[in-house]
Amino acid sequence: MVHLDELVKFLDTFMGFHNAVPRIDSYLPNGLQVAGNPNIDKIATGVSANMRLFRKAKAANAQALLVHHAMNPPASVHFAADTIFTQRLKYLWENNLSLIGYHYLLDSHPDVGHNAAIIRALGGIPLEPFGPDGWGWTGEFTEGIALNDVLERCQALFKGNGFYYPFGAQTVRRMVCLAGSGAPRPGDYAWLTTNRIDLFITGEPREWNQELCREVGISMVAAGHYNTEIIGLMELSKIIQAKFEVELEFVDVPNAV
Repeated sequence: MVHLDELVKFLDTFMGFHNAVPRIDSYLPNGLQVAGNPNIDKIATGVSANMRLFRKAKAANAQALLVHHAMNPPASVHFAADTIFTQRLKYLWENNLSLIGYHYLLDSHPDVGHNAAIIRALGGIPLEPFGPDGWGWTGEFTEGIALNDVLERCQALFKGNGFYYPFGAQTVRRMVCLAGSGAPRPGDYAWLTTNRIDLFITGEPREWNQELCREVGISMVAAGHYNTEIIGLMELSKIIQAKFEVELEFVDVPNAV
C-alpha cells in the first residue's frame, strides 16, 4: 500500500514538475487532479480519462488512476454547464477514485516519456529535446538502420496501426519522435531537411504530410495518437513498482486515432 500524498510527491519529483509547467502546458493537468481514497493498493493506468476507463478501473478494484490525458477543465468558472466534466467528476468522487495525470511531463521526460521511450524501443538513442519547450525528442541510430527494418519495428511496437509514408532515405540515421498530435506543419520541413532527419514518428497525421514528406524525401510514421502514448505509462509503471508495494494494471480503451 502507498499513501496518496506520498505517491503524488514522488511522482511530481520524479517527473520533474516545476513552476513553469502550467505555463508550458495550459491544456491538461500535470499532477493530482482529483483526490480520492488516501490509501492505495492498486493503480489503474490508461491513456485518457473518460467514463469507460473510470468504470473499468473501479471494476478492477483500483483506488487511483494514472493517465496521460486527465480531464479538460471547463472553459468557464460556471462549470456546472459542462455536464461531461461534472458527470466524470461526480463519478470519481462517488467512487473515491483519485485521478493523476501527466501530460507535458510524460511527453518530454528523458527516461519514461513516450518519445524517448519509443526511440529506445526501436533501437535508437535519444539525443536532445525537440521543439518549443521540448515536447518531443530527436534520436539517432549510430550505425544506421535500413528503412524497411525500422518500419517493421514500428509495425510491431504499434501493433500495425497507423499510416506509413516510406519516402525517405533507405538508411535511417536521425529521427524525430513527437507522439500524439505532433505531426509536422508545412513550415517544419525546412528544419527537418536542414537537420537531416530521415524519419518522423507521431500519432495523428495531417492531410498535407503525405505529399510534403514525398517532396522533401522524409519518411513518416503516424501510428495513432492513442497507440503512441501507451509506452510512457508502461515505463512509469515500472518505476512505481520498483519504489512502492502497489499493484498496477494498464486499462486498455482501444482507439484507432
